[in-house]
Amino acid sequence: MVLFASDLDNTLIHSYRAAKTGDICVERRDGKELSFMSQETYTLLKDVSARCMFVPVTTRSLEQYRRIDLGVKPQYAIVANGALLLIDSAVDEQWTAETRKSLNAPLPEIKPNSLLSDIRYVEEAFIFAKSEYPQQAVKYLQTIIDDKRFKVCAVLNKIYILPSFLDKGTAVKRLIERVPVKCLVCAGDSELDLPMLEISDISITPQTLGLQRGHILPAETFTSEMMKAASEMI
Repeated sequence: MVLFASDLDNTLIHSYRAAKTGDICVERRDGKELSFMSQETYTLLKDVSARCMFVPVTTRSLEQYRRIDLGVKPQYAIVANGALLLIDSAVDEQWTAETRKSLNAPLPEIKPNSLLSDIRYVEEAFIFAKSEYPQQAVKYLQTIIDDKRFKVCAVLNKIYILPSFLDKGTAVKRLIERVPVKCLVCAGDSELDLPMLEISDISITPQTLGLQRGHILPAETFTSEMMKAASEMI
C-alpha cells in the first residue's frame, strides 16, 4: 500500500490572502473564510485518496484541524505535530496515552515579552507563540529551556517549542507500526515537515521560503514556487 502523508497549510491548502477567483473554501471560522484549495487540487486529492491512503499530518490543534473540509474523509489524521491521532475523525485514546507517557517533563512556563506574543499551550503537548523577531526569539528561548528535552524552531513569524520526541517523522513511524506500508510519500514545506520528509521513500516539497535547502532528502522533488501551483503538482 502507498501512504501519502502530507502537511496541509502552504502545502495542500493556502490562506485567503492568496486565494484566487474559483478557489474552493475549505476552512471557515465564525463565518469568515480562512483557507482555500484550487479546484484542480481539490479534485486531484479525491482521485489520490481513492488510489492510496492519504493521511493529513499537521501541527494544527484538534479544533483548528476540524474546521477544515478537504472534500475527502481520511481514515487517519495526525494532529498537533504528532501528539494526537484521529481514526475516522475520532481521537485515538491509546495514541494520546502513549504521547503523554513520553512527555517526561512538564512544558516550560513561557510568558509574553518583547519577543513573544500570543502564547498558546497546544493539546498539552507543545507551545506555540508569535514573534516579530523570530530568529531573536529562537535564540532567547534556547537560553532558557532544556535543549535535551525540548527544541525550538521558527516558521516565518510562528515559534514552536516542542518536546524532543514530538515530530512528524516519529508520528508517521508510529502510524506505520499499525498500518503496513510498501511506499511512503511525504509532502511538506517547512522545517516542521523535515522529520517525515527524511524518512519517506519519496519526498515532495514546494519551493517556498519555509524550507531551507541543504537537506538531503530521499528521491526529492521540488515543485513550483507558487503554493497554489505546487499543491496541484504535489
